[in-house]
Amino acid sequence: MKRGYFIALVGACTGVFAAALVARSDSSVNAVQAPRKGCVAVVKQEYDSAKRLKLLQMKYSSYAMTGGLGRRSYWYCRS
Repeated sequence: MKRGYFIALVGACTGVFAAALVARSDSSVNAVQAPRKGCVAVVKQEYDSAKRLKLLQMKYSSYAMTGGLGRRSYWYCRS
């Protein structure tokens, strides 16, 4: 395979991959809603840390996880 064709092929594959990522990204139309009023989004690491420390359910707050496999959202909710 000639070098020019190889570079064109790599560029085309990169373009297709980038287009797929943009199409898959969450838009405001597909935005995930909080499970209830008073919840804010948190990162997975914070949720996992609270789970490890057994703090998922506290007296005045809790952590929640929503969404299906591969589309999980993590929340910190105050009562």
